[in-house]
Amino acid sequence: MLESEFPDCRVIRLSRNEGFSRAVNSGIQAAETPYIALLNNDAVADPCWIESGLRAFDQFPEYDFFASRMINYFDRNCLDSAGDRYMRTGLPLKRGFGEPANRYMERQPVLGASAGAAFYRRKLFEKIGLFDEDFYMYLEDVDLSLRAQLAGSRCLYLPEAVVYHMEAASDPSRPPGEALDSPSRYFTPERVYWITRNRWLLMVTYQPVGHLPWLVFGWGKSLLFHLLKGGFTKAFLGGIFAGIRASGRAFEKRKELAMTRKLSRRELCLLMKTL
Repeated sequence: MLESEFPDCRVIRLSRNEGFSRAVNSGIQAAETPYIALLNNDAVADPCWIESGLRAFDQFPEYDFFASRMINYFDRNCLDSAGDRYMRTGLPLKRGFGEPANRYMERQPVLGASAGAAFYRRKLFEKIGLFDEDFYMYLEDVDLSLRAQLAGSRCLYLPEAVVYHMEAASDPSRPPGEALDSPSRYFTPERVYWITRNRWLLMVTYQPVGHLPWLVFGWGKSLLFHLLKGGFTKAFLGGIFAGIRASGRAFEKRKELAMTRKLSRRELCLLMKTL
């Protein structure tokens, strides 16, 4: 079907749903170009989005990947993301989420890019590897961004690269027929489970030991939210236990990254505090 509608495109079909990381890795490995653009199926790109990314590759050779200005699809006056952040509390955040869409109109270095709409030099993947397939869904892009930063690669936010994003439109646990613009779209049991699990793995892999007080505060705040307001305590606790069970590989990864990192511990702490 897609092949007949877009004869110039190559469609790669996997035998089953193996998660976001495995899917995009298949595409990255199949591509032969020096540049890679990723665009989610719940995002609609501005007609000039690709051109903005291509210009950036030439204009800013010192940067290896680029974040888009992602705007809420249903409320075009509301920003979805102006790059990714990762805090010393262990919380991954969308920079500018919920703020007016006309904010963040300057190019700026950011910690990372949402893989829902981002541009990468192929040499970045050759240097640090592909998306970690242990992150079945959610936060795999934060993991990649942190690996890139540790390896000395940098990310630039491009306000001119505009994409309109439907948050979690393809979440498999969304009830059939639920409106995509419903506030409940941000929280489903499966979404809470995977985000919590992967938050734990990010913490084990990247957080300095000195951030322990901040991490206790961040996890305590999340627990209280899910216990008192979010209504997903079971999914939250399940995600923590799943993260603990998967921590062995995260500790190994931490050791591997420590041997090759170009970023000092002080620089990493500053990155989590400011970007």
